[in-house]
Amino acid sequence: MNNIIRSQWFLCKKRIPLMLLMLLFILLAEFFVFSTAEKTTEALPGVALISLLLFTSVAAALLMYSYVERIQMYEIMAGFTPHQILLGKTAICLPVTMVYLGCFTVMYLCFDHSSDMVPRLLLFWIIGIRSVLCVVFLSPLTKESAFAPIGSFMLLMIFGQSDLQAVVQSPLAILCCGQCVSLGTELTVAFVTKVIVSAVVACVIYYLIGYYSLKKKIDLEPHKIL
Repeated sequence: MNNIIRSQWFLCKKRIPLMLLMLLFILLAEFFVFSTAEKTTEALPGVALISLLLFTSVAAALLMYSYVERIQMYEIMAGFTPHQILLGKTAICLPVTMVYLGCFTVMYLCFDHSSDMVPRLLLFWIIGIRSVLCVVFLSPLTKESAFAPIGSFMLLMIFGQSDLQAVVQSPLAILCCGQCVSLGTELTVAFVTKVIVSAVVACVIYYLIGYYSLKKKIDLEPHKIL
């Protein structure tokens, strides 16, 4: 297990400049939007959605690179179980995600530290962690296409997000992107429950897909060495 974490951390360290650049971009964009917005609650959906897309992309980029370098093959050949492989990837991607979320939260609270904003930010943590775990747990299936789960963000562009209440009532509300947009609406018990329950159920499903993809060695070597 420690060997998996060390190998993933080695790959992560090679991408530190990229991660810092993404973090700086998120903070600058957040500062600009919040400093010009009349109401921070109205600005939250857009900034949260962009931030979610960026730090999820960082995790996807790290995973994609590890598959290009055939790290999964070496892990399986070394005798690690699917459970150990998935936890090893999670042990690297999740702390990086929490750093992004922590910086996002601190910046946001500098502009709005009202009691109404705290639960919204806590829900954003749940949505953000779910989004990254989706990429991590599905990566044994998607491999070099680790960015594939992020494609759900395109649905908001197709159906539009101008009417927040319409998003809350639509099927998009069970997806991370829809829930991010819904953070700008009134917090209800139904919405909070939907965020928490959908996150737990989705992560369990993602994990099972990743686990059995490794267990059954589905498309284990998509690009064979000639």
